[in-house]
Amino acid sequence: MYERENYRDSSGKVKHRNTRYLGIEVTIDGEKQIIPPKKRFKEFEVTKSVKYGDIAVLYDLFKQYGLIELLNGLIPGRGLPVGKVFAALAINHIIDRETLNKFSQWYQDTELEELTGIAPDKLNTTNLGAVMKTCRKIGPEGIVDVCIELFNKIKHLEAESSTMIYDLTSTYFYSTKLPKARRGYNRDDNSLPQINIGLVATKNKGLPVLFRTYEGNITDVRMVEQLIADVKRVNLSIDAIVMDREMVSRNKITKLDGEDLKIICGVPLTSNEAKELVMRDISEENELMLPSGLIYYEDLTTSLFGIPGRAIICFNHSDLELERTTRLKKIGIAEIKVAELLSSQTGNETREGLEKELKEAIRGVSDYFVIINDRKNVSVAPHDENRRNARLRDGKCLLFTTNFEKSAPEIIATYFGKDVVEKIFDCFKNGLDLQPIRHFEVGNTDVYVFVCYLAYLTLALYKHHLGVTGWAGVEDSLDELGRIRKTTLDFGGEKRDKNSVLTKEQKEFIEKLGFADALF
Repeated sequence: MYERENYRDSSGKVKHRNTRYLGIEVTIDGEKQIIPPKKRFKEFEVTKSVKYGDIAVLYDLFKQYGLIELLNGLIPGRGLPVGKVFAALAINHIIDRETLNKFSQWYQDTELEELTGIAPDKLNTTNLGAVMKTCRKIGPEGIVDVCIELFNKIKHLEAESSTMIYDLTSTYFYSTKLPKARRGYNRDDNSLPQINIGLVATKNKGLPVLFRTYEGNITDVRMVEQLIADVKRVNLSIDAIVMDREMVSRNKITKLDGEDLKIICGVPLTSNEAKELVMRDISEENELMLPSGLIYYEDLTTSLFGIPGRAIICFNHSDLELERTTRLKKIGIAEIKVAELLSSQTGNETREGLEKELKEAIRGVSDYFVIINDRKNVSVAPHDENRRNARLRDGKCLLFTTNFEKSAPEIIATYFGKDVVEKIFDCFKNGLDLQPIRHFEVGNTDVYVFVCYLAYLTLALYKHHLGVTGWAGVEDSLDELGRIRKTTLDFGGEKRDKNSVLTKEQKEFIEKLGFADALF
């Protein structure tokens, strides 16, 4: 029943409208009565509205796999519950990536206060720093132990036997006072001090197994020695370890083979053995279509650096054109510089001085030139043999494996499918804001990378439940779920929580996730 009134519209016509809701009309003992509404519209108040959808899903993943309880047990803490704090920090990294001094403000606009039971004012910079300090106390080795235990909680998502991928990246600092920050081979094309980060991940699901940080100038051999010790601690059947050619050398392959670990690796064409292998003719009988294009291959049973195995030589026409064009352009530029130096001689230069200038002019392509310094003058000639051999290597790459069970196409697909770890690093450095490192206090570097590790692990679990093979749609689905807010209404002392009405897209994502129905 509504109270109604008459009114005239702009044209002067009499119309009717409801002005007040009176309640429901019922008949009791033959008499009509109006039962007023229990709560009137004007009596409710919105007391809170927070981000809910993406927050609830990601936090529930931590709970499902027992990661919060595990963190509480592995990382000592006297104040705030460590597991819940690290879960909140990881979720923040995935969604908004606020700094520690703004974290509390972000936190109170999310459902995390209700999920964790921690008041926002407790998550100030001092308390968060204390939590990071407790993690720092267990040291780098302790953090690796935690990573392995976390992986053991989720390893059942992989098959019984899994291929491990090992790769290395670096991140730089503007600070010069951190012990691990050193100048070394820089992947970011700058001269800033850096640290190296080694990561082991599963190829199939892209689950992170463990990470380690190293000094920016550490030798790769030490890293491989550590890798061998680490993977032996992982309670999972490993059918092979995949390594990029930038990380491969005679010493590394020898060490891995000595531990009976099967390897699949790219081999840099720097040794004479590798060069001779790829200079042979490749027939086009064996072909394989990869996402990057069509390749031809030869599978040879041979040995490399004295280790029995298989050399798989891959050839690609488009790579041939690119490599040959690039090399010829560099040689052409060097030839112009050489001609200018030789034609500009005044007779006052020493032969030694001119030779030094010529070496600088051909730097980067010196293998393709011969500098002749006799008693009379200095001249430069092409190194014909090296140029011929380079043409035979164009468009080719060399893979080496000690795995005799897998076919050549399987080995090739496994190696070129190693980009899963490159995507993890991209997620670390760009998606999770690892680059450059922003926590400069000594010891907090490893803890900060650990937060990124937790964030990526949670994303990998989310991707698994979403049921997608690549990363396409993962970010969009989280953004869509992030639009779901939870509003708390106060009806005269009685509080009720209401989620925003789900869109068609949100319902589809929730259905795909499977476990999320109960959350909404």
